[in-house]
Amino acid sequence: MYRASAIAIALWVAALGSGCGSWSGFGFHADGSELPRLRQTLALKAGMVVADIGAGKGELTVALAGEVGTGGRVFSTEIDPVRLARLREKVASAGLSHVTVVQARGSDTGLPPGCCDAIVLRRVYHHLTDPAGTNASLLQSLRPGGVLAIIDLPPPFSGHRGPLGVSAQVVRDEVTRSGFEPLQLIKDWPGRGPFSSYCAIFRKPAP
Repeated sequence: MYRASAIAIALWVAALGSGCGSWSGFGFHADGSELPRLRQTLALKAGMVVADIGAGKGELTVALAGEVGTGGRVFSTEIDPVRLARLREKVASAGLSHVTVVQARGSDTGLPPGCCDAIVLRRVYHHLTDPAGTNASLLQSLRPGGVLAIIDLPPPFSGHRGPLGVSAQVVRDEVTRSGFEPLQLIKDWPGRGPFSSYCAIFRKPAP
């Protein structure tokens, strides 16, 4: 049983990395179908302040910077020092003066209080070791009425949370308990082949 499960997981991961359409693994591609959906869902426009949490290689950060323009601002966060350094290099080489790279620590996003109109966690939530603490930090970083988008995918085989995904119900329950209002669950978020993604949208209540 264990061997069969291990083989299934290995095949699943290999399939994710094999490339399909505009997707390559879990990477974000600005020329794919995801950015238009994100633009519509978050009502992205020039002058907004948004954050990319767990930015990785920075593809989404760069795309968001294009959406909000130089009159807006993008906060791009990472925990890993190596990824953080590469992210800073990418932002500098692209000349994105309106992008601020922030080092996150544990459950602390590192963002200033009330700084953002919208925050995005793309394929990050299932990695969180302290969801309650992180959600509290996210809530503090949003302006009243600000929107939180969590893009993730369900665990591939069973359970509600694992190293490869987290169920939308778990995300809804945890984020709502932290003080957010649930707004929408988009079940057909652009993904790879047979591996469905979702986008859960929440709002920070107005005072």
